[in-house]
Amino acid sequence: MSLEEALAYLDSAEGDELAAAFALARDRNSLDGAAVGEPDPAEVHHALFLLRRARGLSAPSFDLMRVQLRARAA
Repeated sequence: MSLEEALAYLDSAEGDELAAAFALARDRNSLDGAAVGEPDPAEVHHALFLLRRARGLSAPSFDLMRVQLRARAA
């Protein structure tokens, strides 16, 4: 993932890094031909990792991301 692609996802998510990662995971699943549906936490974490790596940031914590996803779902 390029910096420009990462910034485009973040821009479309209005700066919300987790929402951008969720959208990226969904797009990656659709490109892989996966059934339409919610990406699982591992897929969202991988997408978040890609977004952060493209911007030169540290890897995200899987546990913290899962807590944030649960909080949004509630």
